[in-house]
Amino acid sequence: MKVKIATFFCLFLFFLPFTQALTLNVGFPLKVSEILLIVMIGIYFFIGYVPKEYLHFIINNKAIFLFLLWALLSFMINSFWQYDYPLKQIPFRISAIGDSFLRFCYIILNITAFFISIYFISRNKRILKFWVLGAVIASSYSWYLFVFSALGLPYIKVFGMESNPQNLFGIIRCGTFKEGNFFGLFLILSSLIAFFRGKTKVGWFLMFTIITTMSTISIVSGCLTLVYIYRKKMFTGKILIVYPLILMAVIFSAKTEFFQRYVKGKIFQPVSHLTNDNFSKVDRYLTGRIAFKQGLYNPFIGVGPYNYALHYDYYNDYETVVKNPSKWFDNYIARTNKRAITNNVYLEVWSEYGVVGFVFFMFFLVKTLFVAIKNKNDFITGGVIAILISFNAFPSFIMLFIWVYLAIPYAFNYNKRVNENP
Repeated sequence: MKVKIATFFCLFLFFLPFTQALTLNVGFPLKVSEILLIVMIGIYFFIGYVPKEYLHFIINNKAIFLFLLWALLSFMINSFWQYDYPLKQIPFRISAIGDSFLRFCYIILNITAFFISIYFISRNKRILKFWVLGAVIASSYSWYLFVFSALGLPYIKVFGMESNPQNLFGIIRCGTFKEGNFFGLFLILSSLIAFFRGKTKVGWFLMFTIITTMSTISIVSGCLTLVYIYRKKMFTGKILIVYPLILMAVIFSAKTEFFQRYVKGKIFQPVSHLTNDNFSKVDRYLTGRIAFKQGLYNPFIGVGPYNYALHYDYYNDYETVVKNPSKWFDNYIARTNKRAITNNVYLEVWSEYGVVGFVFFMFFLVKTLFVAIKNKNDFITGGVIAILISFNAFPSFIMLFIWVYLAIPYAFNYNKRVNENP
């Protein structure tokens, strides 16, 4: 039976990148990885055997249990709390309470995946090859979609994908995921696992595949992660020759129209003055501002899981920020009949689970980083850093591949403890 469970976990790792492709629409995209995870949970439930030393290890991770408990408290109170202002009317899968409960259930599912991953990866690090194998297949398909859509050629979509996958200028940028940002972070983590396993060529292939996502945060995160990994070699040997070339390239690029409009204009133009160049910056600032105010005025338990959009209208005071809004922008920022998101994990947690939930969540992330550093493996630590950076412009922290990766430092740490105390 143990072999069969391990087989399920191998398949689970393989199917992690298929979050939109190869899914079944049952009101939401049901993923193969989710089905396999539920099967593993069911098997463990009926077997009822977990090593005592492993139970002791996971129980010591108090921050994640406290966050889960706080998420439950936030859900229960907000489900029946009567606010003194009307909530935003948006489409639901079930209902306001039903959708919030589904989000809480998915938090449980992700945390369960975290603990299961610690157990299996600690027993055999080589099992991570199935993650890399799935990533290579998903990346190859991503290049196919990217190139064919860029050339205007017909392409074949895998079942489960949206009729119009996320694209930029008609070029598909999401691969097997719903969004390019999701795929970009997955590629960074996959490349680092490949590097860790000694598969250098595969690692660089996965890292360069980030190009197909056209995700700014993924490119920045990937570059900063590489700087961290190769920091000891950056100022030695022949690599010093590269820096003058990079400097000249930056100076030349800074004079181009593209840089002036999409980089300088986006970064340095104030949010109070709306232009075509800084539109996305203004939009992100406003959604973040709304999230911050939700958490600030609901500091104890927040507004509840998946409830940011319900309180969006009440805290949306964009008129006090943007001095020259157009009629089109007025309609856009209202997001009528649409579920708004913060697109920032830290602000999402702040708004939906309050200050206390935010502290628990951050404590868990910081502890994970320290555990990774303690393991003294720059590749795995670099992945944790990439997650922390990407969360600044990321749709949600509820993605299975994120929690499986966060389990890796703990798995290595647990393996070390078991070997030291057989």
